[in-house]
Amino acid sequence: MQKKYFFIDECGDPEFYGKRKKLLVGQPGYHPLLIMGMMRTHKRKMLRKKVIQFQNEILADPMYNTIPSLNKPKGWYLHAKDDHPEIRAKFFEFLRNCNGFKIYMVIGRKELEIFNKKHNNKASEFYFDLVHHLLKNRVYQENFDHRLYLAHREKTTLDKFKSAIDQALIRQKDTGDFTYKYDIVKSQEYPEMSIVDYMIWALQRYIMKGEGRFFNALIDKYSLIIDLYDRANYENRRNYYWAKNHFSLDKASDFNI
Repeated sequence: MQKKYFFIDECGDPEFYGKRKKLLVGQPGYHPLLIMGMMRTHKRKMLRKKVIQFQNEILADPMYNTIPSLNKPKGWYLHAKDDHPEIRAKFFEFLRNCNGFKIYMVIGRKELEIFNKKHNNKASEFYFDLVHHLLKNRVYQENFDHRLYLAHREKTTLDKFKSAIDQALIRQKDTGDFTYKYDIVKSQEYPEMSIVDYMIWALQRYIMKGEGRFFNALIDKYSLIIDLYDRANYENRRNYYWAKNHFSLDKASDFNI
């Protein structure tokens, strides 16, 4: 049976409340967005080989291999938030010429009114809503073995991910030979995960900082971006962006960040 691979990463968290139900909205360190991204590919081995080759070339190059972040005791792997600006720019150039994958994104604006009414004040329901829209009509295909991997995060648990995946896929599963397997993995052990990590970082940077050069350099790599809770653009699904209707801050309603 032919395999399809899905690599899922996220930026931000689904939490609106802290300990003792303390409201976190507007407090220092609060994340106003949860962005979930997914890379779909059937060329996993090729992508993995290319990313490893890129990393090895960087580590062998005297122009870069003395950069402190590349010489951490636990080793170095590509991670957009922590990478040196020169390394980051090099990998974005690499991605501009890299093919064999599709990228899907769901932007979750953390709107308290929606959280209270739609998600019943439950972070797990908010999280599931994003996972559902991320996977909807993109994972299910008969006669394929689907392998899903979620990048490990401190607050991520396998049970939460499994529950969200099961709920999302059961809505799509009909009849036929449809199988899937999933797991939470460490990004340093799955170099291909760095592709979706960088694609999320570029989109997040554009929204949060207004710096669009990284996003625009890769804009044709985004197969779909859903601004899930942009209520001002619900009519005619104007909150869905694809190849012929690229996402931009001019089209989206104000993020108020």
